[in-house]
Amino acid sequence: MRDAKKIDKHIYHSLYMLAKGNQFKNKRVLTETIHKMKSDRAKERELAEQAIARKARAAKRTARRELREVKLTSGGEAQ
Repeated sequence: MRDAKKIDKHIYHSLYMLAKGNQFKNKRVLTETIHKMKSDRAKERELAEQAIARKARAAKRTARRELREVKLTSGGEAQ
């Protein structure tokens, strides 16, 4: 699996160490663990991307709000 680039070296290393410690009863359990780890990683990546997008939207929103406040305060002083 590692040679076919289906799992990265970090997952491979942790699974190798678990296999050497006799953690997996058979190959089916190992493949289930691989699928679970891959899905967990994908979910973490997706959540991180969503958090970055959320922070960018919030930063834009605060910038617009500050700009609006500056316009209102400068407009109020001129009158």
